[in-house]
Amino acid sequence: MHYEIALENFRFEAILGILPFERTNKQKIQIDSYFTYHTHSKNDFLDYRLLKNFLRDSFEQNFRLLEEVLMYFFEEIPKRFPQITSFCIKITKLEIFNDCKVSMQIQYPKEYNGINN
Repeated sequence: MHYEIALENFRFEAILGILPFERTNKQKIQIDSYFTYHTHSKNDFLDYRLLKNFLRDSFEQNFRLLEEVLMYFFEEIPKRFPQITSFCIKITKLEIFNDCKVSMQIQYPKEYNGINN
């Protein structure tokens, strides 16, 4: 069976950025993510608690660029969660500007389109 799961509006604070104040002060970010996974039995499920914790805990590495975080997810999620066959992750910096939000996303594999804006 194929299933889809979404972790939406996942908000927390993290060190992320290249500007001096971004390296010392945590900022609010939001992750919206969509995953497709395959199971062979009812005991072979995706534990979304582990997935959520992995996403949050990854930011302990204090990434500098959004691109670095997304590439890390692109490489690590297939290794750590082999039942996931495709995903799309969007990271939004919620407070970097007063008049807009900054977001970046990645899709695995490249042709997957899991976030509909």
